[in-house]
Amino acid sequence: MSAWTARLRDPELARAFDLAIAEGKIATCRAVAVEMLRTARGGIEFAGVREKLDALRDLPIRRREWDRALDVMHALAEHDPLSHRRMPLVDLLVAAAAESAGVPVLHYDRHFERIAAITGQPHRPLAPLGSL
Repeated sequence: MSAWTARLRDPELARAFDLAIAEGKIATCRAVAVEMLRTARGGIEFAGVREKLDALRDLPIRRREWDRALDVMHALAEHDPLSHRRMPLVDLLVAAAAESAGVPVLHYDRHFERIAAITGQPHRPLAPLGSL
């Protein structure tokens, strides 16, 4: 979700992101949809955002993605006790879904940097972190 909201802070990034959506280069998962739809200010906005999200490629979150999220939480707990408590569940699931699908995580969130340090999975900040 971080890339979705951060893109709105820069018109050029918003255009590039929206073009990537139009070209089918952006995928999502239900965890992102839940996070994004929580911010809707009513039924009409909810329906509009959901329609846009439903048009994107959906990365499934199955048992193996849940298990991978738990594996990463375990690695966090072993590396730095209690750090697993500071990692949002949604971020763990998004990263696991992207890793399973073999696609990089486009983000604007240090949590994904931390996850990638453990998993080695590809990721790309939307913009340099802290710049928006």
